[in-house]
Amino acid sequence: MRLKKVRNFTLITNNDISYNYRLGLPIEVYCIQSKKTIAFGRIAFFNNSVIIIHGHSYTRSSYLFFGVNHLEKSS
Repeated sequence: MRLKKVRNFTLITNNDISYNYRLGLPIEVYCIQSKKTIAFGRIAFFNNSVIIIHGHSYTRSSYLFFGVNHLEKSS
């Protein structure tokens, strides 16, 4: 994994996750312990503690999520 990937595409905020959910964009679920991608797909549901993809729930505190970041316009 490249550092650029983590820095530029990590989904941390609810705005980032909501953006991917609204557009139907797939996200990647990366397990920190096994150091590999364990899921890839569209978000079925999310809240402050979990994200559900393909019927499996992933806790936001235990996994890294990669996708398209929501960029806000600067004034």
